[in-house]
Amino acid sequence: PGDPIVGFITRGSGVSVHRADCQNVDQLQREPERLITVSWADHAQSAYLVQVEVEALDRGGLLADVTRALADSHVNLMSANIATSRDRVVTGRFVVELAEVGHLDHTLAALRRIDGVFEARRSLSAARRSG
Repeated sequence: PGDPIVGFITRGSGVSVHRADCQNVDQLQREPERLITVSWADHAQSAYLVQVEVEALDRGGLLADVTRALADSHVNLMSANIATSRDRVVTGRFVVELAEVGHLDHTLAALRRIDGVFEARRSLSAARRSG
């Protein structure tokens, strides 16, 4: 919820819903007569999953600081995958559960404030969960 969406009338499968910035939307716009306006229902979803990627310089306590920032942001950590490159750059992928899309900006800002973090961003590969 919160992400702009567009509906596309499929042949035989009803309406498919895509995020407005989905790469498929460019192709779907070739048939504008099949595009329809859709919106989120106010009660449609109580939480959704977002994958967040963090890149930072490796140091002791980094993971503790990241998980503390997530906890302090009141997001539920669903999964984590951490890897460190030979040049000591840590890439962390965290799937977090959020109640609203606006909360993501606050969470990313908190992660960027951590010492050694040089990037924190949303990755668009996490699946959504409806409620």
